[in-house]
Amino acid sequence: MDLNPQSISKSTFQDVLTLYPVTVEARARHKATEKILSRKATSSKGKKPKAKPPPPPPPETNDSGLLTTDQQTQIQTEVDEFLSLDRFRYEDLPGLVAARAKDPCGGGYLEKDELVKLVEWKMKHGIFRPALLGLIRSNPEPLVRKVTGEAFAALHGTTQLDEGEEVFPAQAVDMLVKPLRGVGVATASLILSLATTEGGSGGVPFYSDDVYLWVCLGEYSPGLGGEAEARVQRGLYKRVNGELNVKYDVKEYRGLWQGVKGLQRLLGEASCLEVEKVALVVRYRGLEGVSGGGGDGGGGDGNDKQVSLEEGKGETKRGEKRALEQPGEDGSGSRRRRSKRLGRG
Repeated sequence: MDLNPQSISKSTFQDVLTLYPVTVEARARHKATEKILSRKATSSKGKKPKAKPPPPPPPETNDSGLLTTDQQTQIQTEVDEFLSLDRFRYEDLPGLVAARAKDPCGGGYLEKDELVKLVEWKMKHGIFRPALLGLIRSNPEPLVRKVTGEAFAALHGTTQLDEGEEVFPAQAVDMLVKPLRGVGVATASLILSLATTEGGSGGVPFYSDDVYLWVCLGEYSPGLGGEAEARVQRGLYKRVNGELNVKYDVKEYRGLWQGVKGLQRLLGEASCLEVEKVALVVRYRGLEGVSGGGGDGGGGDGNDKQVSLEEGKGETKRGEKRALEQPGEDGSGSRRRRSKRLGRG
């Protein structure tokens, strides 16, 4: 199966797209299970040795002997919550924005609670950062509605075809990043991607880990060979604890934009939302219930640290408010230092 974003066929793209539901559910279950097991291990390590108690009755476990019924229930609850957020991101919220855009008195916009829920979805795909949600929640409700409405209006006014090419939405991105706390280039692209509908061509791509790895870095096969190795050696990208050392700035997003637009031209018709879903399947194929073998970053090694590029780095230049996605925000810095650097997401 040719998964190269520069040569993938329309039929292969559609076949991979059909695997999204089972892949995202397997991914959610993998993360929830790993979190449960991690808590169990941490709890065991933190206990001080005591006098040997009488042997307890054997705990209720599943067939693997690892999870109790309560733990399995908790995992299923988290999976259901994640899938509900996924439907909200891909179906409910784009539909709301589209409906509001048709209102001559209103236009497309987001309510504050919708923005908070959208960022929750973003972090569920990566690393949960309560401080980022705090920044998002600190934005006044009228400001969120006003700024997102103006950004959507600017988007529709500047992405008209120019000699067959769509215009990069630099203005709309800037209109979101400057006034809204906790919003950087990656989150701004996520907001603007809501203007894209399933099955439609064009639209704004979300600057996600999965899309960047597939479209920009060409990671789509277990046998990446010398080309990927050479990119690492030249320092064009570097893995740090499973994450990419990227800035999440406008320049990088422009490269992702151009890559996605090239893929859309190759396929003839594919929405940015569909590209985003296919990129996730390409990255995580190999998880339970997903055919295709585990490529690099396929999730088959049980290491969850590779998740969330956009959640671990910064998006602003030196001297500006630092993003939550800065080096040092991955848990390596002190609590005080981290709190001073919060600014963008």
